[in-house]
Amino acid sequence: MCLFLADEKFSNEQLDITTDQLKNFFYIERGKDAIHHFFHVVSGLNSQIIGDYEIVGQVKKSIQMAREFGLVGTLTDRVSSYAFQASKQVKIKTNLSSGKYSVSYAAAELINDQQNEKSFNDILIVGTGQIGQAMARNLKEYFPKNKFSLTNRTLSHAQDLGSELNVNVIPFEKFIDSLHSFDVVITTAESDNYLITVDDIPTEGMRLFLDLSIPQVIDPQIKSLTNSKHYSVDEISEFHNELMKQRHLEIPKAESIIEEHCMKLMEWQTVFRHTEIILSYKEKMGRIIHIGDNHPVKTEKIFSGLIQQIKSEGYSGCSVIETVNVLLALEK
Repeated sequence: MCLFLADEKFSNEQLDITTDQLKNFFYIERGKDAIHHFFHVVSGLNSQIIGDYEIVGQVKKSIQMAREFGLVGTLTDRVSSYAFQASKQVKIKTNLSSGKYSVSYAAAELINDQQNEKSFNDILIVGTGQIGQAMARNLKEYFPKNKFSLTNRTLSHAQDLGSELNVNVIPFEKFIDSLHSFDVVITTAESDNYLITVDDIPTEGMRLFLDLSIPQVIDPQIKSLTNSKHYSVDEISEFHNELMKQRHLEIPKAESIIEEHCMKLMEWQTVFRHTEIILSYKEKMGRIIHIGDNHPVKTEKIFSGLIQQIKSEGYSGCSVIETVNVLLALEK
C-alpha cells in the first residue's frame, strides 16, 4: 500500500505507529514521484486489472470525505483535480478501458466460463468494503437470477448492503460452516491469515473460489482438491490475457496524457509558490503609482504576463523589476 506523506511525524502520530512500522506497512512516495504515482492510480494504470476505473470513484469519495473534515488544502485540491482531468482524458482518448473493464467483470466472465462444466447458482461474497460492495452490486446485475449472500466482520455493513440488494446476510463467524451451501465463494476481505483452508472445504459438490484479497485469504492448496477450483486476482487477470494485451498497447498513450497533465500541475505549482509575492507587489504598486481610470485592464494584463513568464521561465527578481518598470511607464 502506498502512503502519500505531507509530514512523516504527523502520519506516525495519527496512525499511532513508529517510523519503522510505517515503512513495513507502506511504501512511501514523495514530491514528483508521489504525484506521478497518484496520477497513474487514478487513471487505471496501477489497478489490479489495468484499465479498471472503479478506483476513481473510491478516490473521489475519499477526497470528499477529507474535504468535509477540512483536510483538503489548496495543493491537495489542485493535485486531485488535475489527476481526475488526466483520468478522464485517458478514458476518452485511449482504449485502455475498452469493453467492460472492472474486477467485477473479470470475475463474472470467469464464472460464466466455468459454468460450461457446472451451473453455479449460489454465490457468497466475503467482505463488504468498497471492493466487496462494487462486486456485489455488479454481479447482481450480471447474474440477476442467481442467489447471493454476504458476510462481513462488521455485520451492520453487510446488513446495509444486503437490504439495498435484497440478498441474504450471514454472520462472519458462521460463514465457514455454511460453505456447503454455495457454488461460488468470492473473497474481498483483508486478513493476516487464511480465512478459508483446505480443511474447511466440504467434500461433496464442485466449488469455485475467487480470491480477490491482497494478500490472499484463501489457501492456494485448495487447488489440490478435485472438487474445487481456486483463482487469485493475478490468475483472474491472466484469464483476461487477450484483453490485457490490447490494453497494454494503450499504455504509452495514457502515459503521454498523464505527463501532459503533470506538467500543467507543475506550472500551476510554480506560480502558486509565488502567489503571495505577486499579490503583494500588485497591492504595493497600486498604492505607490496612480495610473488613472483608463488603465486597470492594462494593469491586469501586465501582471498576467508576469504569471505566464513565471510559468515558462520560473520566478526571478528581474522579471518583477521589469513588470514594475512597465507599470511606472503607464503613470506618465
